[in-house]
Amino acid sequence: MIVITAASGKLGAALADAFKAKGLAGQVRLAVRSPAKLAARKAEGFDVAAADYDDPASLRTAFAGAEIAVIISGMGTNDIRTAQHHNAIEAAKAAGVTRIVYTSATNPVSTSRFDWAKAHEATEAELKASGIAYTILRDNSYFANNDPLFANAKASGVLPFTGIDAKVAYVSHEDVADSIVGAVTGSGHANRTYEIAGGEAWSAVELAALLSELTGKEIKALDVPVAAFEEQFRSMGLPEWVATGVGSFYAALGAGEYAATSEDVGRLAGRPSTSARAYLKAFA
Repeated sequence: MIVITAASGKLGAALADAFKAKGLAGQVRLAVRSPAKLAARKAEGFDVAAADYDDPASLRTAFAGAEIAVIISGMGTNDIRTAQHHNAIEAAKAAGVTRIVYTSATNPVSTSRFDWAKAHEATEAELKASGIAYTILRDNSYFANNDPLFANAKASGVLPFTGIDAKVAYVSHEDVADSIVGAVTGSGHANRTYEIAGGEAWSAVELAALLSELTGKEIKALDVPVAAFEEQFRSMGLPEWVATGVGSFYAALGAGEYAATSEDVGRLAGRPSTSARAYLKAFA
């Protein structure tokens, strides 16, 4: 049995689809705060269980009988995330889980400009000291993080970004999901850390040029300060910790922290990572 926590988000959905494609739905339990959200998954053969990162008892119940737990990182400030991940690790130990697969992030160090990297750093350290076998997947930025920017660029001719010449080795949710499936079902992945990044890295200038080619409309990259992104998030009604946290992520991208490419998607998923051209075709 494989248990996936926080399974109702974008990555959880992609991961369920990936396991289903492998014919493994019957071996997977999707653990979420509101099981009713995933009622349709039961018809696909998945088990669905209630589990809340803030409720250790619910986690122990969800992990019961599982061999592998896939812990998708939680949401919240660094303190909240670290506590949530601690609860999941302790519950997995109590339930007899033999390996934890954790979705971390590129450059998970406290010196990163990305503020939430601190939670990943703390969780990785706890995992390595837990006594349970682990597999850590450090995910680069998702192409989909920029979907609103890509859509706006098609309409306005402007692709705003912080540090338009800095490269990012983007991945798709499917890249990460297929890599997780490979890490779960394959052998030799215990106590290993993988960099889930694209085989190519792209700057905003290069993405704008590619969008221009694909859409037939001239699109230019525009360098904007992090503060502009933060103000936009505030205007959308997002909490301050979200505005500054996501803003710090764009600062890290613009500083080149996510530029390193990797072949680990190919090693785990058995296929190349998604290309920028293939992803951006949807916007054409």
